Order: sequence, then structure tokens, then C-alpha cells
Amino acid sequence: MRLAAVLLAAVVLSGCFQVASVITVRADGSAMIRDDVTLSGMALLAFEEAGADGPALFSRNDMVRRARALGEGVRLVSFETRDDGYAAVYAVDDVRRIAYAAPSAGEGSDAGETVALSFGFDEGDPSVLLAFVPKPPAQKRTEPPAELDMGGQEQALEMARGFLANARMTVAIEIEGDLVDTNAPAVDGSRVTVYDVPFDVLLDAMAENPALGAGGPPDPAAVLSTLRTVEGLTIPAPGTIRVRFR
Repeated sequence: MRLAAVLLAAVVLSGCFQVASVITVRADGSAMIRDDVTLSGMALLAFEEAGADGPALFSRNDMVRRARALGEGVRLVSFETRDDGYAAVYAVDDVRRIAYAAPSAGEGSDAGETVALSFGFDEGDPSVLLAFVPKPPAQKRTEPPAELDMGGQEQALEMARGFLANARMTVAIEIEGDLVDTNAPAVDGSRVTVYDVPFDVLLDAMAENPALGAGGPPDPAAVLSTLRTVEGLTIPAPGTIRVRFR
């Protein structure tokens, strides 16, 4: 099952997770990042079974390491665990120094290669924020694509639904001020949604288009291009998202 190549953040959501990350940018170029991770299903059950005496699934040390990975001038401000997950807030001195990756929901996840953003900023009236979406890495195929096994594909999707039915990943930019204009495709007031991936929608798309699964296009860019046409998914094209605000 080659779901990891198609579910662009399945490595981030290694279990039943809802990950919401909001980057709030101010007119002087400083910023704040808030990560909310909520567990459900088997992931929540494992979290509960660990209990108060078990090892912590998420720790302040993990968040301090994430702050370092996010870039120079990023520091952890608060970390709060809940019965079903955690919330962490980071202060950012200069948004241009952020090397953003989606928060990890499990050890060994490869978020930096799946959901990554960098930023440019020009303070003024209005200020201009640039969010750079990288091209997905090319996938080298040494063997010809396998023929589609429809039965195996359906079985794999059903298994995935059991793990990812309630999973969702969102990454948004919140402007502290008045948004003047933007070329972002998903805007609600002062919030620009960069990624919004409900995995039930993603799995439905794979069921309707089996070529997105095993034996599908060898180029991740082709897969993501197809997924961008699916209603209910927000996946940015490589390039620059521009936001002007004051």
C-alpha cells in the first residue's frame, strides 16, 4: 500500500489525529505559532492507557526541540496537555527566519518533507507577507508501475479509514490587522488557509480515482495536482502566496 505517497501528511498523522497549526503574523514581521493536536480513536485509547504513571506521549522537551527546529528566534511560550492532546504556543521574533514544518503527531514522522513553508516579509503600508510553498521532491521509479489490484486497493483503503477516519490537518496564516488583498485561494476574514486536509475526503477521492493509490503516477507533483481539484481539500500549488495587510 503506497498511501504515504498520496496522503501528503499521513506521516504527520500517524494515528487518529487532528492537527491544527495557526501562524499569526503582525505588521512588524513578528509572529506567533499555535499548534493544537487532538487525538481520537485508537490514538486516544493508547494515550489514555498510558495513564498518569505512563510515559508522556507529548512533553515540554519535545516542544522546546520543535521551537529550535522552527528557526532562529523561535521560543516556546506555553505548553498545555489536555485529556485528548495538547496545545503549544511559540513566539517568533522574525517571520522570515521560520523554517516551518507541520507539528509531528508521532515520533519518527517526516513532517518537514511533507508540509513545509518559508516566508518573506516587507514591512510597510501595507506590509507584505510572502509564504513560499516548495515543489514536492521528485520520486524516482526504478521499476515500471504495478498493475492496479482493485481488490487490494479497496482493502487498503478500508484499513486506512480505520486509522484515519477522523484525521484532519490544517495549516493557516492569521493576519493581525486588516487584510488588503491576497492571491491565496482560501480566505476567511483575516485568515488564509494554506492546507486543509480532512482525510475522509482524501480517502473518498482515492476510492473514486484508484490511480491515486498503488500503481498511480510516479510523480508526487502529478498526484498533488489531481488532489487540488478535489472539493473539500485545500492543497497549495508550489509557488508564492502573497498577503498584503496593515
